[in-house]
Amino acid sequence: MLRTVLLTAHIAGGSVALLALAPVLVAAKGKGLHVRAGRAYVYGMAVALASAYPLAVLLPSPFLGGVALFSTYLVGSGWRWMRRDADATAAWGVRGAIAMLVAAAGMVAVGSWQLAGGDGLGVALLVFAGIGGTLALEDLRVLRGARPERRRRVALHLGRMLGGAIATVTAVLVVNVTTDPVWLAWIAPTAVGSPMIAWWTTKVLRPLTRDDA
Repeated sequence: MLRTVLLTAHIAGGSVALLALAPVLVAAKGKGLHVRAGRAYVYGMAVALASAYPLAVLLPSPFLGGVALFSTYLVGSGWRWMRRDADATAAWGVRGAIAMLVAAAGMVAVGSWQLAGGDGLGVALLVFAGIGGTLALEDLRVLRGARPERRRRVALHLGRMLGGAIATVTAVLVVNVTTDPVWLAWIAPTAVGSPMIAWWTTKVLRPLTRDDA
């Protein structure tokens, strides 16, 4: 019974987040539709992630737990960077980044153990650990300095939120699509989405780079 309730909540929250992605991506950034859809995405992800942790234990599924940790950090960091009181939550950001680094180390350990046992899904955990750890280190580096100007915060916000979107799409693919090798469904959204994040970040920061040149 508990598993059914959690799974229903997980699917419902993930569905809301997935449906909110399109308007989030296409609407003018910082405007009404983008903000409203962004909130729907965050709320949907909150429900999906809150139910993911107990599900990861009940199933059991280290992958679901790993992706939940990865997604929680990305969405939390992306939300924090665009808050007006981001300075007041800097300590929270540092703790979150450190927690992500610890989780990444655990994901590396579990992923390596699974690969050693012949389970190819360990590749996915290693990839997520690398991405999550890299972004956590970037957050720590930025948080050590003065508050970044708005364009930089927008770039950080977009990168983390798009990373969370990649994790959402990954979860949908893994549940509904069978691939050979099995880890392809885990990696494909990251392979497609990462260049999009790089392009979008470059686009946001381009005026700043030009001014500094």
